[in-house]
Amino acid sequence: MEKQEVVPLHRNSKVLLVDSLNTFLRSFAAIGHINPSGSHIGGLGGFLKSIGAAIRQLQPTRVILVFDGQGGSTNKRYLYPEYKANRHITKISSWDAFDNQEEESESITAQIVRLVDYLKCLPVDLVVIDKVEADDVIGYLSRQFKEQVVILSTDQDYLQLVNKKVSVYSPIKKILYDPKTVVEEYGIPPHNFLTHKIIVGDKGDNVPGVKGIAAKTLIKLFPAIASEKEVTLQKLIQECEGKDKRYADVYNFRKQLEINKKLMDLENPNIPEPDKEVLNRTVESPNNTFNPDCFIKLYNEDQLGKTLISPHLWLNEIFAKLAKYELKN
Repeated sequence: MEKQEVVPLHRNSKVLLVDSLNTFLRSFAAIGHINPSGSHIGGLGGFLKSIGAAIRQLQPTRVILVFDGQGGSTNKRYLYPEYKANRHITKISSWDAFDNQEEESESITAQIVRLVDYLKCLPVDLVVIDKVEADDVIGYLSRQFKEQVVILSTDQDYLQLVNKKVSVYSPIKKILYDPKTVVEEYGIPPHNFLTHKIIVGDKGDNVPGVKGIAAKTLIKLFPAIASEKEVTLQKLIQECEGKDKRYADVYNFRKQLEINKKLMDLENPNIPEPDKEVLNRTVESPNNTFNPDCFIKLYNEDQLGKTLISPHLWLNEIFAKLAKYELKN
C-alpha cells in the first residue's frame, strides 16, 4: 500500500476567523473577576482564555480577529432604519462590580482598547472596518481563502456560510458545524439557511419575518428548502404568486423580504470596494509579530494574576507555532 504524501502546512492552510466582540461580551458577562486594584478584568482575561482554548482545540495555522467597526450598523440602517433599534442600553452583567450601566459601558470600552494592546504582541491579524459589521467582514474573508476556514462565534447567522471548506465552531455548544451538522440540528442545509432566515426574520436584530411562519411551518410550506435543491428568495416568492393563505402572506411581504436579504446575506456583504482592497491586503500579508515580553509586561501591569496559570508557557504552546507558518509559494 502506497503511503500518502504529507502536504506541509502553510499560513493559510486553516484560518480561524473570530467574531471578536461576540467572544469578548460573552466573557465580560460571565466572568466577574476583579484585580487587586479593584478593576474588572473579566472581559479581558476571559477573551484571552477563550481564544487560547479555541486555538488549542481547532489547531489553526492563522488567526484573524474581526471587530465591528465604528458605526458598524450605519450602512444597514440606510437600508432599514429600524435595524437593531430594539437594542436598548442595559447592563449585561449580573454581578455587582458596577453601580450602573454607564460604569459597565466604560469598563467594556476600556477593556477592549487594552485587549488590542495585548493582541498587537501576538502573531494574529486584527481587522476593523468603519461602518461595517464583523459578520459582513467575516463573510467576505471566508471566501478569500482556498483551504479550510473555521468561524468562531455563537451567532447562527454564520451557518449560511458553511460548506465543504467553511465550518462554524460554537464555543458554548462545543459543536463544529459542517453541512451535515447544520442539517441535523436545524433540518435545513446551509445553502438554504439564508432563505430560511429571511423568511423567519431575526428578533435580535429587529428584522421582521413573515407573521406566523417559523422554521417548522416554513419547511411544511416549502419542503424543498430542507432538500439538496437550492431555494432562493426569488424562487420562493415566485412559488407563492397567485396562491392564498400563508403563501399570500409571503408574497405580500416580498418588499420587506428583499430588504431582509440585503441585511442578512453574508456571502454578498455590502462592503465598499476600497475596504475590500484593505481586506485583500490582510489576506495577502499576515502579521508575524510575536513579542511575549510585551504581552507579559501588559499582563503584570493589569494584575491579571492567575487568569493564565503559566502565561509564558501559554504563549509558547499556543502562539509560537502560529508565528512559524509561512505563506504558500
